[in-house]
Amino acid sequence: MSESDHQLYACLWELTLRCNLNCMHCGSAAGKARNKELSLDECYHIANQLLELGCKELTFIGGEIFLYPGWEKIARYMSDNGLIVNIMSNGYQIGEREIEQIKYAKLSNVGISIDGMETSHNMIRRRSDSFASIKKTFDLLNREQIPIGAVTCLLDFNFFELEELYAYLLNNNVELWQLQLANPMGNLADKRELILHPDKIPLITKFIHEKNKERRMLVVAADSIGYHDENETYIRGNRAPICFWEGCQAGLTSIFIDSIGNVKGCGALYSEVFIEGNLKEKTLREIWDNQDNFSYNRKFDVNLLTGKCNLCDMGNICKGGCRASNYFTTHSLYENAFCARNNPA
Repeated sequence: MSESDHQLYACLWELTLRCNLNCMHCGSAAGKARNKELSLDECYHIANQLLELGCKELTFIGGEIFLYPGWEKIARYMSDNGLIVNIMSNGYQIGEREIEQIKYAKLSNVGISIDGMETSHNMIRRRSDSFASIKKTFDLLNREQIPIGAVTCLLDFNFFELEELYAYLLNNNVELWQLQLANPMGNLADKRELILHPDKIPLITKFIHEKNKERRMLVVAADSIGYHDENETYIRGNRAPICFWEGCQAGLTSIFIDSIGNVKGCGALYSEVFIEGNLKEKTLREIWDNQDNFSYNRKFDVNLLTGKCNLCDMGNICKGGCRASNYFTTHSLYENAFCARNNPA
């Protein structure tokens, strides 16, 4: 083991698998807490290791984040240490207690998962009051002037609601909206017929581009959407003057920590084969600096690409798109079936 050549920038941290919903598309099949989830003291210990490695951005998730007692304390600790900290929530049954926790945590924004208009959203959430509950959450966040983000998971039947949902989010003062694909994993593993068809991807990149030209709300493509069509430089969130997909960053600049301390390159790689180590057994630096870890990206070679990706002239830059999406759809880490460049409208 030697010091890593890669600088950790962002961490996605699942504090609990416990959830108050049972969503149709949940990749982690959340519901019950895992056995022996990390204690708050263990979380502080891990937090210090993230600081030691120079992590800059941290997102806390569940399950449902509000079901982990003390989440706001560890979030505040990281905010006070200069990190950009936010959370993702399903927005269900959030009240005054949760709003006070959010304010205490000094979050950069609160991300709310919303997957369509009322009928579609409630069907995905399997709760008839879930959409109405999100509206109440938006109202509470706006009352306190807390910045709001939104994440929408696209399936074949909610794709057509993008325009209507865009208007709804604007009316609720959402500042940033991320679109991502639902993958056939977790609760959706045996429902592949609900997965968005690849021929819709160019329509999504066009939609994002057009909305960003309006400059009313920043719309961002998640890592599972793209790559390198005519809209590419307009869909990545304007993180740089010229911004485009440069390949999966799992294990290169980002990591995922689950609620029992397992470390992966990405939270969407829902398989034990991607566990690089456990923080109850090793330090984060030991895991990060191990040059044999995250080998699917750290030892990438363009010759690993298969299918259309193998023939693509952008292969050495794109590197095959999203590893997680690839793994669960084509069963190859290096072949992407949802590429906008190779599935033109």
